[in-house]
Amino acid sequence: MAVRANRTRRFRGSFVTGLFVVVFLVALPSLAAAARPIVNEHSQFAETFPDEFCGIPGTSEVRGVDNFKLYADGTFLDTAQFRNVFTATGSGKQVQIFSAGQTRGLDQPIDNGDGTITFVATFKGMPQKLSIFQGPTLLRDAGNVTIRTTFRENADGSLTLVSRDVTGEKGPHPDLDSGFEAFCNVLVSALS
Repeated sequence: MAVRANRTRRFRGSFVTGLFVVVFLVALPSLAAAARPIVNEHSQFAETFPDEFCGIPGTSEVRGVDNFKLYADGTFLDTAQFRNVFTATGSGKQVQIFSAGQTRGLDQPIDNGDGTITFVATFKGMPQKLSIFQGPTLLRDAGNVTIRTTFRENADGSLTLVSRDVTGEKGPHPDLDSGFEAFCNVLVSALS
């Protein structure tokens, strides 16, 4: 009798486990379909062009890769990496600007109803690393941060910055914390 009871328990356990697996496998495609992007773009780029950083003329050689996904709920995920080697025209000195990470946010700005719009984006990774080309690091922002940027829409379609709010900052972000002034201070010194 004990053998029969054990077989019955094993059968019930196997049945419940099997039922769970079947339900999971049936539900899995619908869960995956809900998360599929409506736009899924991949691009690679390599360009060389005349450029200017912080008032210093020169040439940029940029290489990178970008993966952009737009979802039905109006959010996006952009995973990118790029490297820019900038050569100053006057001194011939070079710096490298590197960026790698993910950006998530709303695809369209929020209409605040008062003539302003707000963009919200969360960055993870390394928004920028400035270094002497094939040399030491000069400035590095890395980690997570969410930025809410509000603009006033002008009659000509241009935008005027109203405010920028930073939340959830984790990691060193010296350029962000300086109001994006540290970049030019370090770059001008390195290229002079």
